[in-house]
Parts: sequence; structure tokens; C-alpha cells
Amino acid sequence: MMINPKLRKPVLAIVFTALALTLTPLTSSQVMADMFGFFKRYDVHLSPEVHGRITLDGEPMAGLTVYRELFYEKRRVDTTSTDSDGSFNFPQKDIKSSAPGKLFGETHVTQVITVDYKEKTYLLWRTSTSRIKPSAEITKKLGSLDCDLTMPEKLQHFPMAEHPSFTHDVSSICRWTDQ
Repeated sequence: MMINPKLRKPVLAIVFTALALTLTPLTSSQVMADMFGFFKRYDVHLSPEVHGRITLDGEPMAGLTVYRELFYEKRRVDTTSTDSDGSFNFPQKDIKSSAPGKLFGETHVTQVITVDYKEKTYLLWRTSTSRIKPSAEITKKLGSLDCDLTMPEKLQHFPMAEHPSFTHDVSSICRWTDQ
């Protein structure tokens, strides 16, 4: 039996509409979850608490300004100064963001810590991670930065405690006693 060519388009439209209405209950909960995921705000960990000490040939460097730049969706900068022992610290930094729920949302957090001395910028820490949760190894390393301005900048690799076959790649003049 052949369908009249004039009726073919309306019949196909009815069939596709019926099929769509049948499948809608199966997919609507997922569509709703995805749609409202765009509005959900997630906890994003930008940096653990930072503790460090800056020296020059082993002598404490007091009064230096230390900069911490954190990049996730936008650049965030804060500063602190070294005390008489050359020590400095930054508080932990967390934000709320809807980016992790977006289809093409931000995919990494970048941390950069620097200090300027005699017209030169020294890199105390730079890494980028796709994690938005705290990382045990980054937390450990940023808790004990030992930075001598005479040390060369070095690309260092630390195993991820959460995924030991992968590493955190960190550029820094700082060193750690457990290396």
C-alpha cells in the first residue's frame, strides 16, 4: 500500500511527534538535571594555606613583598610581607563557582607565588592542576616552602597522592626537606 505523496509529510510529522512524546519522560529528568547544573555553585579549592621562608645565602630576608596569583575563571592576587625571620604565609583560598557544571567550564586552577628582590622576580611556586578539590601533595609542599634566592629555578615533579601514576609539575626556586 502506497501513501499518497500529499499525506506523506503530515504522517511522518505525526510519527516523529509520537516518538518524541514517548521518549520525553525517559530523558526529561536528565535534561532537567543538566539544565539546573548550570546554576549550581560548586566549591572550588584554589590554594591551601601557604607557609614559607625566604633567605639569601641562608640569611633571612625581612620586609619583602610576596605575591600569590590564583587563576580560575579570573585572576585573583593577594600579597603579604616577610617578617624578621623571612617567614610569610597566605590563608587557604576557596571560592564558589558554577564553572564546573558548565559544558565548557574552566578546567584548571593555576597557582603562582613570586617575590621581587633587587629588580628581579623570583618564582617561588607555579603549578596548574585540573583538581578543584585539595591535593594532599600540594597542601604538604605549600605548607613548607624553603626558598633561598640563590637557588636556581627548577621544574620538579611530585607524585599525586590521589593518583600515584600522575605527577604535579611545579616550577620553583624553593626546596623541601623530603626531596
